[in-house]
Amino acid sequence: MTNGYERAANEVVPAARIVIAKQLKSRYNMTESSIAGVLGVAQAAVSKYLNGKCSPAVAAVCEEIGAQHVDTHIDAIAKGDKAELKHCICSICGTTNKFDCKFSYIKDAGQA
Repeated sequence: MTNGYERAANEVVPAARIVIAKQLKSRYNMTESSIAGVLGVAQAAVSKYLNGKCSPAVAAVCEEIGAQHVDTHIDAIAKGDKAELKHCICSICGTTNKFDCKFSYIKDAGQA
């Protein structure tokens, strides 16, 4: 059995990036390269995100997340706001990966 941090790194963060990438593509018609720049990942990773190439575990987390978790953050993320991207991913992780994260960006920002 994996701990919360392993699940966050292997499933939740990739799933969050997939949901965010799909929202950036559908709402802003951003290119894969632009999305990669916003997310801080390679264009090839964005291509996989947009084409649904992920593990079953990551796909399950994507379904759990849904677009509603990124709606309040997506405008700022699209403008390149890295702090908002961190906040969005951290809030998704906190919602889906129920454990007391010692690295919580939300707690550091005084929002937990």
